Amino acid sequence: MRKILFIIALFLTAIVMAQPLTTAQAQAFKKEVLAKNKAVQTMQADFIQKKHLDFMSKDIETFGKMAFAKPDKLNWQYTQPYQYRIVFQKDHIQLNDAGKVSNLKADNKVFKKINHLIVSTVSGEMFDEQSFKIEFYKAQALTQLRLLPKDKTLLNFIGEIHLFFAADYTVDRVKLIEPNNDYTEIFFSNKKLNTSLDESHFKM
Repeated sequence: MRKILFIIALFLTAIVMAQPLTTAQAQAFKKEVLAKNKAVQTMQADFIQKKHLDFMSKDIETFGKMAFAKPDKLNWQYTQPYQYRIVFQKDHIQLNDAGKVSNLKADNKVFKKINHLIVSTVSGEMFDEQSFKIEFYKAQALTQLRLLPKDKTLLNFIGEIHLFFAADYTVDRVKLIEPNNDYTEIFFSNKKLNTSLDESHFKM
C-alpha cells in the first residue's frame, strides 16, 4: 500500500510540474519571448552542464561561461574541470583546446543545422514550426517548451529539446535529449543582458 501511495504521489507531482498551456496562453507567451529577444542584443552567463549517460551512475559535470551577441556570435567556454573554448560566428567555428587552436567552416547542411540550433537555443528564438513540433507547458515557476525535430538530419543527433524560460522570458535551462535517451542539461546563472561585449570575446 505504501508503494502504491508513493507512485500516486510521484504521478501527481509530475502533473503539477508540467501543465500544458492553452492555445491562448501559448500565443501570449510566444509574443512576450519574441518581444524580449528583439530587445536583447547581448547576453552573458555562467553555466553548469550535466551530461547523463545511461551506463554511468553519476552525471558528468562541467562549468563554464558563455557570451552571445546578435545576430550569430557565440562564445562557449568550459573552465572546469578542463579548458576548452568554442566560438561560433556565421558559418565558421573556432576551437581552442588548452591552447591548441583550430578552425572549421560550415560547408555542409548538417553542420549548418547544428550551428543554427546551438545559437537559436541560447538566444531563445526557437519558434521554427517548419523544423519542430512545439509544445508549451508550465513547469512550476518556469515555462517549458518541448521541441520535437521534424528534420531527419537533426533527428540523427537530437530526439527532443526542452527549453525552460524564466519570468523575464530568457532561457534559464536547456535539456537536449539524444535518440538513445542520454541527455545533456545546461543551467544558466548570473545572466547579464545588453552589456557591452568586447570583440575579443569572439576571437581566439
